[in-house]
Amino acid sequence: MGMRLPAAIADAREPMLALAAERRTQIGSAVAMVIGFIGYRAWALSSSWFYLDDYKLLYDASASDFGLRYVLSPHNSNLMPGGRVLAWIVVQSGTLNWTVAALLILALQLLAATAAAWACFTLFGVRWAALLPLALYLTSAMTVPVMMWWTAGVNQVPLQAAFFLSIGAWTRYLRSRSTRWLLMTMCVMAFGLFFYVKALLLLPVLLFLLVGYFVSGTVKSRIRQLVPFWPGIVGCTIMPSIYTVYYLSHVSSPFVSTSPGLVLRIAETMIGTAFTTALVGGPWRWAPLAPPNAFASPPEVTVHLAWVLVALVVLYGFATRRRTVRAWVLLVGYLFACLALLVNSRGPAYGEIIGLEYRYLTDAACVAAICVGLVFIDIHGARDSSCARTPSMLRARIPSVIGLVVIGAIAIGGVLSTASYVRIWHEQNYSDAYVHTLQDELTRLGSVDLDDGVVPDAVIPGIFAPDNRVHKITELIGDQAQYPRWSPRLGVVAEDGSIRAALIGPGVVSKKGPREGCGWLIKDRRVSIPLTARAFNWSWWIRIGYLYSDESTVTVSADGKQVEAELQPGVNSLYVQFEGSFDHVSIDGLRPGTTLCVESIEVGPLVPGGPLE
Repeated sequence: MGMRLPAAIADAREPMLALAAERRTQIGSAVAMVIGFIGYRAWALSSSWFYLDDYKLLYDASASDFGLRYVLSPHNSNLMPGGRVLAWIVVQSGTLNWTVAALLILALQLLAATAAAWACFTLFGVRWAALLPLALYLTSAMTVPVMMWWTAGVNQVPLQAAFFLSIGAWTRYLRSRSTRWLLMTMCVMAFGLFFYVKALLLLPVLLFLLVGYFVSGTVKSRIRQLVPFWPGIVGCTIMPSIYTVYYLSHVSSPFVSTSPGLVLRIAETMIGTAFTTALVGGPWRWAPLAPPNAFASPPEVTVHLAWVLVALVVLYGFATRRRTVRAWVLLVGYLFACLALLVNSRGPAYGEIIGLEYRYLTDAACVAAICVGLVFIDIHGARDSSCARTPSMLRARIPSVIGLVVIGAIAIGGVLSTASYVRIWHEQNYSDAYVHTLQDELTRLGSVDLDDGVVPDAVIPGIFAPDNRVHKITELIGDQAQYPRWSPRLGVVAEDGSIRAALIGPGVVSKKGPREGCGWLIKDRRVSIPLTARAFNWSWWIRIGYLYSDESTVTVSADGKQVEAELQPGVNSLYVQFEGSFDHVSIDGLRPGTTLCVESIEVGPLVPGGPLE
């Protein structure tokens, strides 16, 4: 007997060691998937750049003192303290420091991907099947638009991390009712809300997981079984409730009235086209309607094929497993919540096209991945999870290799769709070239007087006024640019970001002066120089071409307003900015004993001339 015991122990340990080795392989596979995901996203971010709201967010950070007032200031109806903090960090590193900005997003992506792997293993156990929902999340093209657009990324990438972390912590709480896991769930929800208001949707997802999977029986029976979980229910409700009260009282509502017809049209584009195709590896094709931002534009035939594939997966799950419908109910319910938020905020302004923008579906990719797992994988420790249907409703078992091929095709499609989207950002982000050219010009010129015009629509569209002014960009670059009301050497930022000498565009000019070779002679008395026509009420630049014998201050007046400027000896130009309507420009205030010849006066908008030297 004593001789056989070691052999028996060895026989028992062998399968245990094999199981441990397999678990290490499964965890290692998840780690490899996360590393590959982060490497791919690092490539995407490495050649990207800031866009639209990014400049506004960074400008606010550079122009504000760090404190609660700054952190709690809403941005475009979003309460995003976390994004404000990250913008402040970027500004402290050198304002337009894309390297730091990208590394912050990449760190959050790593957190989200790692949290996704942990949530899948926590929910479904360490097994090969748990890699299925992880792969769906990591390869989905639905998550890439928010990463490429930095302002969206600082909102929604942390939301993805919060979603998976809360799922994992909440699942562990439901199994053990441990206060430690409940506190972690509450902290994770607070983390999500710190970055994005949409984290409020975490609460119904967690409650659905409790009611749908960790209690069982009739409705009354399920309600009775909730009693032991009351600390968790109350604890997870506190933070969203406090946040909602604060949000409603301090943030202007983004919601406006809509129509049933618009709801149906956005539902068709958002759920019927964008979400469904991305769910199976799409959309494969993008429409850069506002480059570099692009919208899903899948070929029509692929939309139909996507619906067929989704229907087959749903039917296959129903035929082979029990309790699958509730997972689809969770997914559909979440999609309708996303739809309701979109149609009542952005929908009336943009129409059904906004449904093709994945920024409003990013978190749905997380929910979809988990729901697929809930359908096809049983949950360890749950009373009412899905399980194999015995007997199966299918007469013949579908080979596993077919499922692997389908999953592989979906993953490859998602990776390729992501790459085609990223290329648009790498090649068509016009603000990238514009800002870098402007940055180089300011370095070349040093201190320079500029006109505070508007940047091109391709950089910041006019609908974002007044945030589309040149000074909003240059103040992020450095302090070389000034925007005075008068200047002897004025520059204009051209469409490509280069700084050009200011010229006066089409407008009105002064009448010919009476003095041959001098024009309008000015000594110790005010001279009012008439224009050939009246300038209508507007913000005008006046260029005074003159010859002066000395240095002196001068007073330029128009429409009852006056500006004190300085003259230089020799042939020069003086640029003065006025607002109003006028048909004369008056000049006086010269130093006694000096003579000024005004050859011409031009009034009009500024246009770029040759390079400013």
